[in-house]
Amino acid sequence: MSDVKFNNKVKPFKVALDAKIHAYFQTQHISQKGNWHLFAKTAVLVPLGVIIYLTLILFHPVIWLAVLLCAALGLVLSFIGFNVMHDGAHGAYSNNKTINEIMGLTMNVMGGSDYMWKVKHNIVHHTYTNIAGEDEDIDQVPILRLSPEQKWRWYHHYQYIYAPVIYLFSSLSWVLFNDYQKYFTRKIEHTKIPPMKLKDKFIFWVSKVMNIGVFLVIPSFVYGFVPALIGLLIMHGVFGLTLSLVFQMAHCVEDTRFPVPDPSSNKIEEEWAVHQVATTANFAMRSRLASWLLGGLNFQIEHHLFPRVSHVHYRAISPLVKETCREFNLPYVAYPTFAKAVASHLLHLRNMGEKQATRRRLEDISK
Repeated sequence: MSDVKFNNKVKPFKVALDAKIHAYFQTQHISQKGNWHLFAKTAVLVPLGVIIYLTLILFHPVIWLAVLLCAALGLVLSFIGFNVMHDGAHGAYSNNKTINEIMGLTMNVMGGSDYMWKVKHNIVHHTYTNIAGEDEDIDQVPILRLSPEQKWRWYHHYQYIYAPVIYLFSSLSWVLFNDYQKYFTRKIEHTKIPPMKLKDKFIFWVSKVMNIGVFLVIPSFVYGFVPALIGLLIMHGVFGLTLSLVFQMAHCVEDTRFPVPDPSSNKIEEEWAVHQVATTANFAMRSRLASWLLGGLNFQIEHHLFPRVSHVHYRAISPLVKETCREFNLPYVAYPTFAKAVASHLLHLRNMGEKQATRRRLEDISK
């Protein structure tokens, strides 16, 4: 693990918040895990992805329809990731550990590795959110500057223009490169990856081979290699862009912070829960459609504070979180719409790309 620590000896905010959330679930007599709303979404999204894929393979649609179906498949895969995989990998889908593991393995169907995700996302990102050099989510693309602590380069001045293009390739990079890098280096930033059991290694390699077979080899027999490759790029382009925008809008926007550990103690002088609120943002909270499609990740503050609570409860507990933030005089960053959150992310990219503006931002953070 990283040497960065938080001031958790006294954590009044988390204690007060936990009491309210616990009382809510107790008085409502409901589980913190998924319910029929989540199961219904799974029953819609997973078969929908299978149907789109089989339509492409079995019916060989005309070019314009095939292009639309490839894009739709990428979109549906992202929704499965947000709703099914994400809750499963966090142990929030069900009280049954086996069911959580099965739902988490939908990550492998999409070409990733649930083992690597649990370390990268559940442990590293959820612990060291927005800390440069620790949180791979802000460090993994060298030509993007997302934190004022990262070194400025001249080309960052244009990153708000070229970033969306990079996002198109993010899932493909993750499937074809990033997981292998983690596998062989056995670390994510400063955090070591726990040794993989034989079963984990078997799942890793088999799922990687199967993904290539399902999404490239089989389509190549049906359409030919070049059309199949184009279809793969279209699918991943939509998949990667959707994933990137949703996760970037949660942390890399104008109003979130990028804390710096004290250089002498390597410690963040806040309790972990306060750090999560300061580094995270919500968006489109009134949109039930956004919540349904994005697995409640538009309530990202609630998710970071309670990652083992299913996303189907975030809307209900949000007022309690917001109330507690107000009591402790903590910012509760929320953008009214999806579009405004995207705009704020692009403005953040532009700010981080301007050298003088970056200096002012760094001075503001240090105050």
